[in-house]
Amino acid sequence: MSMQDSVGVYDTAEFADNPEARCSIVLILDVSGSMGGLKIHTVNQAMVKFGEIIKEDSVTALRADVAVIEFDHEARVVLDFTNGTDFEPPVLSAKGGTNYSNAVNLALEIIETRKQSYRDGGIAYYRSLAYFLSDGYPEHDNDGELARAADRLKAAEDDRGIAFFCFGIGSPDLPVDMSALNNLAPRAAIELTNMEQLDGSIQWLSRSVAAVSQSQPGEAIRLPEPDYLDF
Repeated sequence: MSMQDSVGVYDTAEFADNPEARCSIVLILDVSGSMGGLKIHTVNQAMVKFGEIIKEDSVTALRADVAVIEFDHEARVVLDFTNGTDFEPPVLSAKGGTNYSNAVNLALEIIETRKQSYRDGGIAYYRSLAYFLSDGYPEHDNDGELARAADRLKAAEDDRGIAFFCFGIGSPDLPVDMSALNNLAPRAAIELTNMEQLDGSIQWLSRSVAAVSQSQPGEAIRLPEPDYLDF
């Protein structure tokens, strides 16, 4: 159940039961029509494994707050921030076109709202992690909207408020156009070419969450090696 009410304010009473420091994680997932079939099935299965890995360690589960945004030509929060102990992934289905800027802006907004709840509740927090996945070109965006979203992301990265990891999923016979993703992301986007790499990239995120949660807020950490590209 969402902890957010109709005006976007979280109930800080949750922190009485779990005063652990928090790492907010947002999965920002393309559900446009071209993601149908094996791609969206792989994403759904990978999110189940993501939750299982998060729950394997009690500290990670208590410190992880996970949200899921789906986007086509619009963007929607399909799972508001949920503690890792209670994470149950939504089942996504593919439809519609593609718009990046709406999804990025929505992710930044819910992250900032969540961090304000931490501050209000006296809870320490880590740099947020964001995982962005798409297989297509944002035909429902315009250059100005994309540029503004890219500027917001760069500012958030520069302020160490977020670590944004961007992935494009294609295949050997139909590579993804990486140009728009690289124009959007503050660090180089990563091209995935098969479903094993797609699954592995989401499992890498869960291991990264575990690495962050075992550190102290503000402490420099080394994320796991991106071994998913070996598949």
